[in-house]
Formats: sequence, C-alpha cells, structure tokens
Amino acid sequence: MEAGKNMHCRLFSVQGNKFVASCSLFPQINTCINRIDHLKSVQAMTTMTGDPYQKVTVLSPSNDVVAIGTTNNDVHLLHYPSLSRAAPVLEISAGELFDISFSAASVAIASSTNIFIYNLHEDKAPHENILKAKNPAASPDASGTNTPVEQGKGIPSSSKSSKKKKPSKSQSGANGVVVEAQLESLELATTLVRPKLPKNGSAITSFRAVRYHPNNWTTLYAVLNSTSRGSRVQRKAHIVKYEWTPKLRTWTITGTCRIGEGSITCFEISGDGAFLAYGASDCSIGIVDSRKLSPLLKILGAHEFPSTTLRFNTDRSLLVSCSADNSVRIVTVPEKFDDRGSTTLVVFVALLSLLLAVLTQLYFQGYLNPAVLSATTNDTHE
Repeated sequence: MEAGKNMHCRLFSVQGNKFVASCSLFPQINTCINRIDHLKSVQAMTTMTGDPYQKVTVLSPSNDVVAIGTTNNDVHLLHYPSLSRAAPVLEISAGELFDISFSAASVAIASSTNIFIYNLHEDKAPHENILKAKNPAASPDASGTNTPVEQGKGIPSSSKSSKKKKPSKSQSGANGVVVEAQLESLELATTLVRPKLPKNGSAITSFRAVRYHPNNWTTLYAVLNSTSRGSRVQRKAHIVKYEWTPKLRTWTITGTCRIGEGSITCFEISGDGAFLAYGASDCSIGIVDSRKLSPLLKILGAHEFPSTTLRFNTDRSLLVSCSADNSVRIVTVPEKFDDRGSTTLVVFVALLSLLLAVLTQLYFQGYLNPAVLSATTNDTHE
C-alpha cells in the first residue's frame, strides 16, 4: 500500500458440487460450497492517495464486462474474466458515486446528484456489445496473476464531442493469442438530474441507487433519499421509475413510490424484473411491485443494523439480505401476493410491538405479575 500498489479487484472461482439434505424451511437451498480458489488480482485504481477503496462492483448481463466504482469517484470498465481494461476511466465530477447498473446497450452510473448514462454501442443496438471488440491494442498478462490494469482516463463529455473506437473483428496477437480492445472513450448519452417529488417541499434530495429492468432496457429505477430540516430532521425515501421516450429522446418519470420514513440503504431488482427489493435505515427490508410500484411486503426489524446489500436468487423465490451486524437473513418470497398482505403484516407487527411495550411498562410499575408477562411473551413467540 505504501508503494502505491493495491490489488483490490480480485477474481475467485466458487465451486459447489456437494449436495446436502434440504431443510424444511428453505428447500431451494441444496448445494454446499466446498471450494473457493483465488484466480487473479489487479489494481484498477490509478491513484492511491487519500486511502481510496473499491465500493461498487457490478457484472454486465452478458457476463463479459465488470464495472468497478471507487471512492475517488472513478468508474473502471474491465473485460471479464481477463480483468484487462475495456475503456478509459470514467471520472464522475458531480456528487458522490453510489451505484452502477448495466443494460444490454448502456451503463448507468448514479452519483448523489445525477445519473450518468453512457452508450456501449456504436449503433445503440442492444444485441451487440461494443466492449466485446477485439484487436491487438491491449495485451493482458498471459499468466493471469497479480497484474496492474493498463491505465487510461476518460472525462465525461457531451455526446457531440465524444468519439468512440469502432469495433473490429477478432485479431490475433503474438503466438495467435486473441487479445481484447480498449475503447478510446464512451459516449455520455444522458444526464438525469434530481427530480422534484410531490409533497417533498424544499427537502435536500440525493440519488442512492439505480437499476435497469433486466428484460427491458428502456426502463430503469432510481432510489431518491431526501432530508428536510425543521423542528426535527425528517428523512424520506422514494423509488422513481423512468421510461425512455423515443419520440422525445429523453427519459420520462412514469411513477414514484414513497417508502416510509428513513432512507434506503440498498436496492435490487429480481432477475425477471417483477420485484424490487430494498433495505432501509430503520432496519427493515421490503419488496415492491416493479410495474405498479405498490408495496408488497415489509419486514420490520429484519436486522439490528441497516442492510448493506440484498439479492434475489435466480428464480426469485428467496430474498437474502446482509447487514453490518454480521447477520444474513433469508426470506421466502411468495409466488403470489395478497393486495393487503403488506399492510396486514406491518399492522400486525406494530400492534405486537405495542402490546409488549405496554406489558413491559406495567411490569416495571408493579401492576403486572412477572408470570403473566412471561406467559404472554412465550405465546407471542409461538
């Protein structure tokens, strides 16, 4: 680290071919990871001043490009699995970098103040990835071990002044080895600004996350946290749905959803695009219908600390959330939701918490026999 070397981007191979008996609660979990191998490490960051670190890691839908976001507000696009550089470094000059999301045609980068959308294709077509172009311009290390990524920087520019290197056919380098290309630059197609939300007044807003719909690249979702200061600080969170309007050639807001009090700390979309999941600063996690933006499920007190990440499994039958309290929670996602399911669950948990609070208060004031409180607590747990 003192010498300016930090192989922070690491590639591992995870093998899980040992089957174990499924538990009754989660029959979907029936494999056991029995081997994790380190394959390669690279340094993508160009400077190590100020103790920077890698904070965002996202793999493209085609599994051929990985995006690395750092606390220096830089985004690095690397070929996967070679981890050689695929494009110059993107420097995000506005706000604090929070999230990255790929579609088949572009990459969206969310900072606290803007969402920057870069085109990955010469013809904007979603079926051919320009980052898969190959030529002898770059030579990844053949050994596949600890090798710094070749450096290169690209500052976001307007779509008129930006020029990209056209993809060429696959070419062979020395000894017939096919090597991967590095683009000259990426086209900054759109910059989204923070919208004014209804009934939000003069609150200070900040983008927190962004996700493309996995099956429809003309739809994306953004998380917007807001803070208003008055007699007391109030925090709110909204999910905003954007859709691309071809005639206007712009992104239009087509829906918003307020997620209670507090801020959203992590955000995800299911593989089929049906559900949105979030973790909030009040330690709750929830699921929202992506089409209607209607709440489907909310679990209060899912962790002792707010969730830091969450993921659906491949068939979205499970939602896994993790927290800084060193806990992992696995939630079974119903195949169908009752329209009143979310409200019923929240009200039930709230009433249960209120009942326990009242009983505890009566106990400490000497109005309640300890045996009654113990029996009531046991009944609620059962």
